[in-house]
Amino acid sequence: MKRIPDIICASIFCLSLFVPYSFATTDEKDEITIVIPARAMVKFINDILPIKIIKDKKFSGVIWIKSVDKLKLEIDKVSFSVNIYGEDIKYTGRIGNLSTSLSFGNIDTSLDCDASIRYDKEKSILYIRPKIVERRNRNKVLLRLLAELIDKEYPVEIQKLKPIITRFGDKSVTIDMDISNVYAVHNRLFIGIRPSVKSKNE
Repeated sequence: MKRIPDIICASIFCLSLFVPYSFATTDEKDEITIVIPARAMVKFINDILPIKIIKDKKFSGVIWIKSVDKLKLEIDKVSFSVNIYGEDIKYTGRIGNLSTSLSFGNIDTSLDCDASIRYDKEKSILYIRPKIVERRNRNKVLLRLLAELIDKEYPVEIQKLKPIITRFGDKSVTIDMDISNVYAVHNRLFIGIRPSVKSKNE
């Protein structure tokens, strides 16, 4: 089963390699910056939907993310609208101090969400924490439970990019590329890459 962080991670790297809107620049820190517009991310994400939301032991049934739109990228923040669909949804757990068992049947609703993002360059982990900010469904109990299901910080391990190995004359050249930063500004996702070059005679 695909998880939400896996989809986000795959989207970032596939977009950086294949989407024509992406481009690279360099700055005074000798970094390469890949820039991915929000509209490109929305198209790619919707192309690989639907996906199942991570299972929770309190829920039974299947919950799917059907589509994502209204994606907006701000400083360390992502806003979006998500349409979810569920079949035979049941909840068994506690609400406040009461143990309860609830059956919601099939659900089909849209949620507006904000998500904070932060990148730990020492651990190479991108942390994503979504939160429901607007609720279009009138079932307040269901929405409260969905908020508890979604509102947690998801760690996404960013794998090291494979080095580029080439030859120049009698030298073998290896270019390592480390992800130095991931951040959002003005409806664009920025991925900072710091290359290092090693060469040896053969």
